[in-house]
Amino acid sequence: MLRRNRWGNRTRVALATGGVAIAAAAGLVGTVGATTSAAKGSCIKMLLEFKLQGLPVFEANQKGVNQVAKAYGICSPVKYGGPATASATGQVSDIQAAIASHVNVIALTSDDPAVPASALKQAMKAGIKVITFDSDVPSARDFFIQDTAYNTIAAGLIDAAVKAKGANAQFGIMSSTPNATIQLAWISAMKAYVKAKYPHVTLGPIGYGQSDQATSLQQAEAMIHANPNIKAILPIDGAAVVGTAEAVSDLGDSGKIAVFGIGDPLPNRTYFANGSMQGLFLWNEIGQGEMIDCVAALAVANKIHAGSTFTCPHGPSGSLVSGPAKWTVATSTNATTGANKNTITFSDPLEFTPSNYKQFDF
Repeated sequence: MLRRNRWGNRTRVALATGGVAIAAAAGLVGTVGATTSAAKGSCIKMLLEFKLQGLPVFEANQKGVNQVAKAYGICSPVKYGGPATASATGQVSDIQAAIASHVNVIALTSDDPAVPASALKQAMKAGIKVITFDSDVPSARDFFIQDTAYNTIAAGLIDAAVKAKGANAQFGIMSSTPNATIQLAWISAMKAYVKAKYPHVTLGPIGYGQSDQATSLQQAEAMIHANPNIKAILPIDGAAVVGTAEAVSDLGDSGKIAVFGIGDPLPNRTYFANGSMQGLFLWNEIGQGEMIDCVAALAVANKIHAGSTFTCPHGPSGSLVSGPAKWTVATSTNATTGANKNTITFSDPLEFTPSNYKQFDF
């Protein structure tokens, strides 16, 4: 797994500086530009804080962020942080350092919905805008960029597994940690969907790979040995996807035990090719990175709020997002989709299969 020093920089190609168009809930259109710090001769300072370093999904987020940072008036390349292994506690020191360096925005995904909250509240008190993405800290942020609606991706995953293995099968789940916010939400949505549509499906057991490929492989192999009737495993963490597919391949169970997961296609090309991976669901992580810039610029300019409907002229483009060409900020909680107040749902899920996975470079 690729590791980087905390607070490192990476240079990416960025577009020319421009404004951000926003259509308010009433249908009026405004532009962010003159009110941003960039217009005053300085750029917007942002920390991009990951759950951990080295996961391909976060590498893709970072690529998207840096591609359009300058277009949104954000200092480029964007500073990033995150612990070497998944640890919400390890993120707190990065947040505190960002406060001390007077950043304008912290964009963060966390393994835990509570641990970073105190430090993030300190940041907000200091006037720093806090945007969560991928995994929320609901009590301590201005806006949350939800990857995709929880019920939609859960239904896609279960439907694919049922189509392959039947409506009476047992499906295991491989997650990262027992308290991983977004994975808990997906599991809850999968359970609700199975109960409503496939009452004879057995969903479980659940294994935890700690966002580590080797640990995920070991846990997946243990799950297979302990559950001889298991027909499919559903890994819902990037490292768990690779580890699970490798476990199925190593045990000679390709085709016998299906793997349908939530993850990006590029690290899993080997497993699509050798038959140990049948399908993946995700969203375009590069496009989500570009969305982070857009929302950050709007937030700093105070041009976005609950109920706002907005567009992002500098990206993500239509090729980087499935579904909306504009986005609306949620005003209240929606138990079905998983959105709550000030949530922005980025995209419909993308499905990667053996017939199309080579088309995607992330």
